[in-house]
Amino acid sequence: MKAWIWLGAFLLLWGQTRLRVGSMVPADSPWEDALNEYIKAVERTLGPGKVTFRKFLGGQLGGEVEMVRSVRMGTLDMGMFSIGAMAEGLGMPELLVLELPFLFESDEEVDYVMDQLFEDFKKRLMEKDVVLIFWGVNGWRHFGCSTKPLLTPADFKGLKMRAQEAPTYIEMYKALGATPVPLPMTELLMALKNRMVDGFDQTVIFSVSTGLMGQIKHFTLSRHVYQPGALVMSKKTFDKLPADIQRALLVEKERASLQAKGRKLVRDEEQSILASVEKDSGVRFYRLSPQQREAFRKAMEAAMPRFEAHLGPQGKPLLALVRAKITEYRKSRSQTKQ
Repeated sequence: MKAWIWLGAFLLLWGQTRLRVGSMVPADSPWEDALNEYIKAVERTLGPGKVTFRKFLGGQLGGEVEMVRSVRMGTLDMGMFSIGAMAEGLGMPELLVLELPFLFESDEEVDYVMDQLFEDFKKRLMEKDVVLIFWGVNGWRHFGCSTKPLLTPADFKGLKMRAQEAPTYIEMYKALGATPVPLPMTELLMALKNRMVDGFDQTVIFSVSTGLMGQIKHFTLSRHVYQPGALVMSKKTFDKLPADIQRALLVEKERASLQAKGRKLVRDEEQSILASVEKDSGVRFYRLSPQQREAFRKAMEAAMPRFEAHLGPQGKPLLALVRAKITEYRKSRSQTKQ
C-alpha cells in the first residue's frame, strides 16, 4: 500500500511545473499579496498543483539587478522587479524614461500611460529574453535623511545619499549637490547604521518594512519619482513549457484586473502605514509647499540633458512616446472637466 502511495506522489510531482520567483519585495507585504493573486489566477485556469511557485522574497537570492540578470539567463524563472533594476540588469537604459524625476503628476496618469504602452514594452523586453506578464507598482519615492530635513535642493549639499544602481538616480543626486553612493537595497540598512550614507529615496512601505525608517530622523514626502514595477518571466523558461501552461502564466484575460488589484493593495497599504508612522515612529515628516516642489522640479529640469544622455539611442523616441501619452491623458482630463 505504501508503495502505491509513494508512486502516486512521485507521478504527481513528475507532472508538476515548478517555478522559482525572486524579488526584493518583503514577505507579508502588499507586493506578496499581489503575487499571490497572480498565483490564484494561474491555478483557476490550470487547477491546483499543475504549476507550483516557490517564492524567494526580501532579496534572498541577492540584489535586484543580479536577480534581473538571472531571469534573463534563465537561472531564475520569474521575478517581481522595479523598472530601474530592469533597465540596469537587462542593458535597457531606455526603460529609465519611466522613472525620470517629476515626469508624472498622479497615480491615474501613471496607470493610463503604463496600460497604453504595455504591448510596446512587452515587445521590447521579449528582445532581451524576458516575458512581461503584468505591471506592478513600487510607488512614489520620497527622501529620507538621518541628519536634517530635505526641503530645498540646497539642503542636499555635502550629503552622501544612497542611489539606486541606475545612472539617472546618480545624476539626480549630483544635480542636487549630494554625493551619490550606488548601493543595492540589500546593503542600504547596514550603510545607514554605519553612517556610510546620510539618506536615501524610497517609498513609504519599503522604508518601513525593510527597517530603513528606524535609521533616520527626517522624511520628506517629495513624490519626486514614480517607480513602476513588473512581474516578468525568463523567456528561456517560458519557451520550454507546454502551450496550456504558457497561456495560463500570461493571464491575458485577467491581466487588467490583477494590475488594478495590485495597485490598490500597494496604495491602500501606503496610506495606512503613513498614517501610523507619522504618529508613532519618532520620525519627522514634511510635505513640500508648491514653491518648494517647483524648486526641485526646476533643478531636475536643468539636469534633463544629463538624464537623457544615459537613456541610450532608443531613449529619446521612447521618452517622446511616453510624453505624448501623458499629454493625451491630461487633454482628456481637461475636456472631461469642461
